[in-house]
Amino acid sequence: MNYTALQVKTNYSILSSIISIKKLVNLAKNYGYTSLAITDESNMFGVMEFINACQKENIKPIIGIDLTINNSHILLYAKNNSGYKNIIKLSTIISSNELTTEDLAKYKDNLILVMPFSFYNEEIYNIYDDKFIGYSDIATRDKITKKRVLINDVSYLYKDDDIYLDYAKMIRDGKVLGEYVFGTNKNKHLLTKEEIMALSLEEDILNTKYIADNCNVSISYQDNLLPIYDKSINSKVFLHNLAYKGLNKRLSNNPSTKYLERLNYELKVIDKMGFNDYFLIVYDYVLYAKKNHILVGPGRGSAAGSLVSYSLGITEVDPIKYNLLFERFLNEERVTMPDIDIDFDATKRQDVIDYVISKYGEKKVVGIITFNTLGAKQVIRDVGKILNISPSLIDTLAKQVKDDLLSSYNKQNEIKKLVSSSDELKKLYKIALHLEGMPRHVSIHAAGIVMSSIDIDKTIPLYKSQSGMYLSGYSKDYLEPLGLLKMDFLGLSNLTFINNVINNIRDNLNLNITFNNIPLDDKLTNNLFSSGDTEGIFQFESPGMISFLKKLKPQSFSDIVLAISLYRPGPMDSINDFILRREGKKKVEYLNKDVENILKETYGLIVYQEQIMELARTIAGYSLGEADILRRAISKKKSDIILKEKDKFISCSIAAGYDEEVVNKVYDLILKFANYGFNKSHAVSYAMISYKMAFLKAHFYSYFMLSLLEDNINSPTQTSTYIAKLRQKNITVLPPDINLSTLSYQIKDNKIICPLQIIKNISNIQANQIIECRQEGEFTSFINFAKRMYGKIIDKSALENLINAGVFNNLSINEQTLINNLDMIINYLELSLDIDSLEISEPILQDYPEYSKSELVKKELSSFGFYLSSHPVNFYRKNNKINTLSLNNYENKYISLVLEVNRIKEIMTKNNDVMAFLKASDEYTQIDLTLFPNIYTKDLSLDINDIIDITGKVEKRFNNYQIVVSKITNLTKESKKSRSIFY
Repeated sequence: MNYTALQVKTNYSILSSIISIKKLVNLAKNYGYTSLAITDESNMFGVMEFINACQKENIKPIIGIDLTINNSHILLYAKNNSGYKNIIKLSTIISSNELTTEDLAKYKDNLILVMPFSFYNEEIYNIYDDKFIGYSDIATRDKITKKRVLINDVSYLYKDDDIYLDYAKMIRDGKVLGEYVFGTNKNKHLLTKEEIMALSLEEDILNTKYIADNCNVSISYQDNLLPIYDKSINSKVFLHNLAYKGLNKRLSNNPSTKYLERLNYELKVIDKMGFNDYFLIVYDYVLYAKKNHILVGPGRGSAAGSLVSYSLGITEVDPIKYNLLFERFLNEERVTMPDIDIDFDATKRQDVIDYVISKYGEKKVVGIITFNTLGAKQVIRDVGKILNISPSLIDTLAKQVKDDLLSSYNKQNEIKKLVSSSDELKKLYKIALHLEGMPRHVSIHAAGIVMSSIDIDKTIPLYKSQSGMYLSGYSKDYLEPLGLLKMDFLGLSNLTFINNVINNIRDNLNLNITFNNIPLDDKLTNNLFSSGDTEGIFQFESPGMISFLKKLKPQSFSDIVLAISLYRPGPMDSINDFILRREGKKKVEYLNKDVENILKETYGLIVYQEQIMELARTIAGYSLGEADILRRAISKKKSDIILKEKDKFISCSIAAGYDEEVVNKVYDLILKFANYGFNKSHAVSYAMISYKMAFLKAHFYSYFMLSLLEDNINSPTQTSTYIAKLRQKNITVLPPDINLSTLSYQIKDNKIICPLQIIKNISNIQANQIIECRQEGEFTSFINFAKRMYGKIIDKSALENLINAGVFNNLSINEQTLINNLDMIINYLELSLDIDSLEISEPILQDYPEYSKSELVKKELSSFGFYLSSHPVNFYRKNNKINTLSLNNYENKYISLVLEVNRIKEIMTKNNDVMAFLKASDEYTQIDLTLFPNIYTKDLSLDINDIIDITGKVEKRFNNYQIVVSKITNLTKESKKSRSIFY
């Protein structure tokens, strides 16, 4: 077929086309196309995906772009790689500025122009040597006297799909039914072979062939793109000097031969692979972060296995001490880019990126583009909105979807039933199915940064984001294959947390504590892990992990590394076996002494990937590079390599003198555990973060909890739990105080003061104004506060909220007195505002007794969403010391608890009896209660916030504890009878 579709928009022309590249190329193949163009609007986002898809189907890809200049649309096609680079430049320019004719003239070489007749511009037309006038209808054809070519704006695949493009454009433009004119997108489908034959426009169709024949772009890996640290120095020499100097500093100027040999070996590999500059660049920005008090993580991933990284200060993990392998990170036999990903304090990550951009150039250091798509739930909400369907109905449908739309409809009866019940939902679902998965808008990769020795828009397109930062015009999967270096600058909130705790300790206790001087052999910290008191600790918070810790009873840092590596899907299956072996309850047998040396620390089980590599090296004589290739093949389930390697492994091992039966068992052992093996380098690095957090919790509990409270300032449930735990440790938590509170939790005189921010209906703006006003002098009385604040941003409602929150309790006046006198105070304030020139006497307040303790507690709940000073159960609890925090000590035992009812869910049993599931709480946390029909009777008369005294059996379900109630008394309604049954 001679015809080539020259104007094809994919769905990367965001919400201006509904064509997925995969479906486009498959259909073109079926229609008999031998070449195909991509011309997205002002971008090249889909080019690499398009090229790969076309090559797979033996279709020639034509790289083009649709650009707008002076209200004219033009189509440009790259004749060769030079032309491709010119299109790259133009697409980069148009992402941040309007194109000019000067831009076109500068980057005009090796491009073919097709100018649609409807947008004809003589000045632009004359810029190009190779040019055509494009048309899409016969009526226009006869008006064109210049060289013509047939184009049709392909924006959907099939003739009847124009309606779905209409809906996509409505989402794009924020339109709803009644605000959009349908029918303007006709005839934008991919022409069939029959439709092309019917045109009988031989010359013009041959012109499409001419363009296709003369466009020959070949995009491949480009050498020498790795960034350069400093052109004025010898990178190899500089890196070597830094590394040896750093190693000497790490080891107090007394490095052993083992360390020196390892360092020398790593430096040779790094130099041979051409990565000297890469290590220097990472060293430089990590050093910048440290000098500017930005907390850097101790390491991440396999890079922690590098002694060079440790010597340069890039990581804080000594790979020899922890038996980590450099080849897991970098080796000559696995020719891939190095991958040193760095964690930073999340609040200061961008500072490091800005530094790198300023040093190397804004087009040499760019972010990575990603695309937020119309996922199943999102597309339902978007389409529902444009169809004016009730928000509650849309919400109901969206929340029930658990998979993609088609799978959800086929697998979920409730979805099928709901959609079938309404014509408008049927219509919504049909439209949504056509739009699901399309890019909705451009976004920025959360961590990825690309660096290059040249401006990156000399090799790939760039896109300037709204933040002002350039992004790669291609998504992450296409960057390294083109020779570009990708690295991750990660923001880790746990480092932010640690930094906040350390800063608070320094400020309040004047201790010289840093992340790096926290020890990794602390008894209190080990005990904290063994007891499972790891709430708030990175990687150790889940109920399942806490339960595992109590069984494991770690007593060293290496045990924490093991815990991280074992508690994952897969290795979890070996946990009981591991603990039995560790406790000596199960004999550990090794295949031979060499295997024992490698697997002794993990009691005969393979836990770490590095152990697989060591086994291959020791038993089969593999180099560590070969061993890593084997590990990768097994972990990625590459069966052809696995089978091929087995023969090699066995023959090499036998040649080395090992028994064939033993060798087969070793290989089977590797096969069994390779999928589950964890990168020990990463485990050690992240265990350091966990351990140091735990140290802070063990030794500086108040400051640790202060940061937990701060992180959960908008979560009343979590705040309540943390405050209760502080109280359990006899640490006083004070309510917000008008003269002391800020916007953050703070410690003063070993007491924690709550911020104004936790008060419901008091905005940050109001709280800020209170704090600013207080800087002029403390508030000496309620009247003093009201006179200074009322009428600005504080009104009567705000005053009531502040009173009920108890913020004036330290001004020698109680809450009931203030509430009962508030109207009189307001009248005085308003009169003062109206007659500010007169001296008006302050009102004399009538005294009232304070509210009862139970009333004050209810006011706290209303003000904060949680109980602060006490909890209602404390007014009823007698000598019973059991609480919700201690349930793990009573599994499968009967206990008694006093609780507050938070939620009641009644269900009907098969016998038509009513039973209930309750959520109830004490001052620590919430617990699920099950009340069978013989317990949940009418005379119980339960309501939300009732206080109940229950007896029941503690059971564990999905790592959470619940109680099956055998006796319950409603203490709030003392007249109600108790009912009990005993098993």
